[in-house]
Formats: sequence, C-alpha cells, structure tokens
Amino acid sequence: MAYNNLDARIGERIRTQRKLVGLSQKELASRLDIVFQQLQKHENGTSRVPASRLYEIAKALNTPITHFYEVDDSVSLRRSSPLSDVSAIVGAQKGKLAKQVLDLVTAFMKIKDEHARTDIVSLVAKFSKSNARR
Repeated sequence: MAYNNLDARIGERIRTQRKLVGLSQKELASRLDIVFQQLQKHENGTSRVPASRLYEIAKALNTPITHFYEVDDSVSLRRSSPLSDVSAIVGAQKGKLAKQVLDLVTAFMKIKDEHARTDIVSLVAKFSKSNARR
C-alpha cells in the first residue's frame, strides 16, 4: 500500500500513545495477536491500520479511537495539542536521541510535583546554555 500522510499521522499517534502507557511494540502486538513487525509498519505509516484493528489498539491503549483521527485539515486551524507537539519533536529526531527525547518527556509527564517540574525545566535550560557555549 502507498505511504499516506494520514496513515503516517495515525501511526505516530499509535506509537506515542503506546510509549506513554509504557508498552513495547512486542507487548502491544501480543495483545493484538499480530507480529510486532506488523505493528511497526502501522506505526511507520507504511501499512494502513484496518478499522477493526485500530479499535483493538484503542482498547489496548485505553484511549478513545477518536484520538487517532484528530489529524484532519481542521487541526491546522486550531492550536495543536501538547501530545502532537511532542510527536513532531520526537519524529524530527533520529535513533537514540528520539528515544531519549520520548523517555524524558514520558518521565516528565509522570511528575506530579509542579515545583519539581519547574526545577527540572530550569536545570535542562541551564545545561542547554552551557553546552551551546562549548
């Protein structure tokens, strides 16, 4: 099947949600009774996700199925959601850096203490400024 922008966006949302709930491709694929390579193709947007499978993915990830379809043209007219912003940032990275960015964001989102989050952002900003000077 031909690569399609909508298929890619749905795949990105599957990948992001899967990682947010802490599942590996192998674990989610097992819950769906498919091989992980097929899930990988769905996440990459190179294989379309059948509606019935998307329904099962949504159930397995405890997410409304509509979450995966919030990618139509009207989205560009609204402010994008933080989740789609994170997907765009992670998608722009390569290899190990992409995993580190996603791991960092996932862990950060789990921190309940607002002051701790503020301190972490401040610390990361300081590191980024010091590395820029090197």
